[in-house]
Amino acid sequence: MDITVSHRLYNSFGGHKSISLVSALLEYEMPDFGDAIQEIDITVHFYHDGPARNTLEKMQEEFHKNLEKLPKCTFSRKKQRLSLEIEGKFTTGYEIERNKKPLIQVNPAWVKATLEEIIGFAPIINPKIKKTDNFDFPAFEVYLNSTLSTIPDDVEELENIRDIVAQRRKEAFNKLDDWKKLGLDWEDYHPKAREVVPIPNQWSCADEFSPNGSDTGADTLEIFRKWNKRNGNNSTLIFLAKLLRDWEIDINDPYQSEYSSYTYFQTVTGLAFASAKIRGKCEQELKDKAVAAINEYLGSIEDKTGWEYKNECKEKLHQSKQTIEKMPNKEFSGVSIALNPKL
Repeated sequence: MDITVSHRLYNSFGGHKSISLVSALLEYEMPDFGDAIQEIDITVHFYHDGPARNTLEKMQEEFHKNLEKLPKCTFSRKKQRLSLEIEGKFTTGYEIERNKKPLIQVNPAWVKATLEEIIGFAPIINPKIKKTDNFDFPAFEVYLNSTLSTIPDDVEELENIRDIVAQRRKEAFNKLDDWKKLGLDWEDYHPKAREVVPIPNQWSCADEFSPNGSDTGADTLEIFRKWNKRNGNNSTLIFLAKLLRDWEIDINDPYQSEYSSYTYFQTVTGLAFASAKIRGKCEQELKDKAVAAINEYLGSIEDKTGWEYKNECKEKLHQSKQTIEKMPNKEFSGVSIALNPKL
């Protein structure tokens, strides 16, 4: 079973040297509790008792309102994933931010306090487990308490456990095939998506040269996902026009500047793949725009002789072109973005 412990502040989310170390402690000598739950994601939220950063006052207010709705536990039986969101009371968001500099070191007291908070809220997990689920919650609760009682006070010992578990995870990850390494939930995509986009790297969210791996490409995918829920029968070109307008790019003249050209290239290419991944197809006019944008970008980097990633970039762009050209398409009639730029 994989356990992830993260922290959330009003303006940030992610791992923390002390708070997230609880993940490694729990996985270090964890016995088998059954296969009904394969992943547990725990997020510890912290009240921020200091002033919000400029322009983030509303964000802080909304965050504090959401704190009042905690704790929250959700269990996806089909995905074998349990999520636990709790509020941490042993410190504040302000203190966490204040201790970021100099570089934060492992704090054994915070490690223990995090696990104590988790143990305090663990009982809300039990009602989510059915008698028919193969998961021994009483044994899991006993294990949480026994782990707490054996947490070392020595920072070096804690870091050693963290490093051992990290190495185990790395070795397990390296054994996975390229598709499983992506860690994607395929229920979020079209059933035929992997046939339409058959190269694992083209699903990467971390590779800058992947269609949805850059910041712009990733944003395009996620914004389109939300838009598509209410506009599943509408042309993706309507979405493209609106998104480019929001990003101050002229769809009819996108090559006005280096910024405009690059943003347009990443957006239209990212959308072609977003459509294929979520709808299972990409309409022909969008395919044509994406291929043309790739060709334009390939031409723009041809003279960059000193760029060390040039060959890798070119190779992946040619792969993207081939994938786009093979995507099934569906024509949408009655829509002309060039004539209707305000759509």
